[in-house]
Amino acid sequence: MFYKYNYMKKNSIMFFTKICISYILQRFRTLSLLKLIILIIIIFLFSIYILFFNKNHQLCDPAEQLSWFCPWPDPQTTVCTWDDHFPTITERVRSPESYEEFFSSLPRIQNPFEYNNLTLIECHEPSIDILIFVISKCSHASIRQSIRRTWGNTKLLKKYFPNIELKLLFLVDIDSKSEKKIELEYKYHKDIVQVNNLPEQYEYVTEREAALYEFIKLHCKQTKFIFKTDDDIFINTFLLLLLLSSKNNFQYLTNNKTIYSLFGFPIEYGLVVRHGIDQIGQRYVITQDEYSCSRYPTFLSGFGYLMSFKTCSLLINAYQTDSKPFPLSDVYFTGLLPQMMNIQRQTIFQNVDYRYQTKCSEEFFASENNPLACAASTDHFNGKESNGYKSFMNDYNLYWTKLRKQYDSLRTNHRD
Repeated sequence: MFYKYNYMKKNSIMFFTKICISYILQRFRTLSLLKLIILIIIIFLFSIYILFFNKNHQLCDPAEQLSWFCPWPDPQTTVCTWDDHFPTITERVRSPESYEEFFSSLPRIQNPFEYNNLTLIECHEPSIDILIFVISKCSHASIRQSIRRTWGNTKLLKKYFPNIELKLLFLVDIDSKSEKKIELEYKYHKDIVQVNNLPEQYEYVTEREAALYEFIKLHCKQTKFIFKTDDDIFINTFLLLLLLSSKNNFQYLTNNKTIYSLFGFPIEYGLVVRHGIDQIGQRYVITQDEYSCSRYPTFLSGFGYLMSFKTCSLLINAYQTDSKPFPLSDVYFTGLLPQMMNIQRQTIFQNVDYRYQTKCSEEFFASENNPLACAASTDHFNGKESNGYKSFMNDYNLYWTKLRKQYDSLRTNHRD
């Protein structure tokens, strides 16, 4: 998720800015009132000049991090469309419904995914209100177990939310060393979907997410909503299900105007990375041939996003007919394709907090800002491969215990 790399760069700029402001404030003490007024006028005129007369100045280059005095990037000139990846149809109305019909008329270009018949091959529940699908590396058995015992504990969550039909699944890649272990893990938990033709390298993130959507479309058609996340993210499922269980929220999610929407943490006009300054930055480098503009359309944080079955089906249909899918999955599935099809990207719920710059902490879950998602490990930010035997159980149990106490207290107060 390249946006974390941009935030790291932004933090350095902010640090330098703070030093400059601190220096200026110190100098203010020695300035006379007249000099101070002159300084304010100069700064004001400079800002006016930048904002209205010099929008193309190098200080406000939309291909770089923007300073506070720069205008917001114009999407007409800084964001590319994805239209040229598909045959052009004149006078096509840009709506999800029209694209459903359009994609059904196109030949499938991408090869279908092959799923291991010795892992899950079908969702057998009559109805699934929300399917939480976690993308995981084949070797991360201990991490998956940490999730099952805490925020992914479906048996416990069903006691708290008996009216919500909930299912948890893990999608894993292929690794010959772990193949037998995966099949054995599936026999115990019945929640593993393994893709036989999916390499484990990070560079295949778009294919990994596409395999998830294809499986849902083919084998879990009774699903109403999907929440996609990764195995190194801690999700406050109490909050997620509490918000979904609200009648008003559920009606909003299922009405005709929002049934094709995507809900998560929107990142507006993220900067395209052309040169990475370190190993993690190189993951998100995009060539001019792959995307020629300097900014992306609004997309959602990969920490987790919610969509309807219809949206999931539409996204996989687009992927299957796309001649060259974009290599960054979050940008592709929640930015480029939805922008083309006029699918709205919205905040999942009002006043919900994502910690996207630093790892989880006990303080994060103690806040009153409705904490929903955070990274479980610093490995998520520094680009290191997580140890296959690593367990998040200590931290997860700490956060999960705190959240259970909070929710129990909330339920008690509700009864009173």
